Amino acid sequence: MAARVWLRVVVVLACMHGGRTWAVPPRVVFASPDNADLPVDPETRAIRITFDQEMSPGGRSICGGGPSFPEIVGKPYWADAWTMVVPVRLDAERAYSLSINCPAAQNFRSKAGEAAEIYPISFRTGKPGEQAAALTAKDVEALTNALRRAIDDHYSYRDLRVRDWDKVFAEAKASFEEATTASQFARAAVKMLAVAEDVHLGVVVGDMRLGTYGRAAAANYDHRAVANLVPKYRAHNARVATGMFEDGIVYVQINSWSVERADEELRPVFEALDTAASAPGIVLDVRANGGGDERKARMVAARFLTEAKVYSKNRIRNPRAEGGWDGPFDRVAEPCQECEAYRGKVAVLIGGQCASSNESFIKMMQEAPTRLLFGARTLGSSGRPVRHEIGHGLGVSLPSWQDMMPNGTLLEGNGIAPDRAVEWKRDGGDAVLEAALVWL
Repeated sequence: MAARVWLRVVVVLACMHGGRTWAVPPRVVFASPDNADLPVDPETRAIRITFDQEMSPGGRSICGGGPSFPEIVGKPYWADAWTMVVPVRLDAERAYSLSINCPAAQNFRSKAGEAAEIYPISFRTGKPGEQAAALTAKDVEALTNALRRAIDDHYSYRDLRVRDWDKVFAEAKASFEEATTASQFARAAVKMLAVAEDVHLGVVVGDMRLGTYGRAAAANYDHRAVANLVPKYRAHNARVATGMFEDGIVYVQINSWSVERADEELRPVFEALDTAASAPGIVLDVRANGGGDERKARMVAARFLTEAKVYSKNRIRNPRAEGGWDGPFDRVAEPCQECEAYRGKVAVLIGGQCASSNESFIKMMQEAPTRLLFGARTLGSSGRPVRHEIGHGLGVSLPSWQDMMPNGTLLEGNGIAPDRAVEWKRDGGDAVLEAALVWL
């Protein structure tokens, strides 16, 4: 099914005494089906969304696309000033996902003009008439205890931002006790775990992973602008694009390290690097790359290294080890054995959306002899999450390691600073790319 994003632009300014009145952003307080619900009756004919305040009737953003986006069969409408109804047709035993507002479209707004907080919804239908199993009070107690044990024993950043987990669990107790299904317990756990401010920390319901925290970082790139600015720009696939400037500088854009077919999907990268052997410089643009498979990142970094380099250290949470940790261990990037290392200048473009394994790649590139990092500080997030079962089809996905710079500085919460910070504006140009080209 084709991607659908329902958009209407609405701008409402609330003024008082000649100034702007900043209202509290609306929040979703009820959804049916809600996030993590399963099984949902496929005979359900509408998705209902209720906000915590009166909403502007003139705009909406129901975001999503592809086969997991519910088929909307009529015009969405407001049942009252707080509740949106979306007519849908659902199939049995199928996973669905959508989002109320999203980074690209935020037209659900209050009467005062404030954009509603983004609220993702993922659910799975069952067979007609199938209902979720009910939880007893003892079930809830067992789930709560299992969740606490998993955090205490396996969460590598347990003590980084939260100092008193007893208090956190005590404050969430009432919400847990109100849960009558596993999905309701999961949503209560998600709200509680948001206090950890960890993008790699999640709750798992069946095969659905629910994030507990979305640390939004402003993008410092615009793909359309880049495509217009880079000569011979070609998007080879969803992850890789290349180009070449008139003076021979080679441009390589890598948007993800999540590549299942590395030989095929990364081939344009290596072909571009092969042609760049005598180029005056290379631009490696990874500003939109949020991570993936670190081993794939090593394959690219190897083309710029002349000797083996320790680019990172890590220690792994192990409750059975002395002190509760294994390590620390060195992670080493090796030079390419079958090819000559590129010895010219390399400008690596980075920003706040660089995270996880892509930050590992950036650390590898810091070991290249002639390189500079341009842009903005990276997100600072690396977890290697592992799922731990807590019962009733629920799990908690916990970061298992602490990732560090070669000098032992924790990456989580710190990120990697550019060698040359460049302010970026959405003006049709690209100041980060321009600064890199000036240096090259």
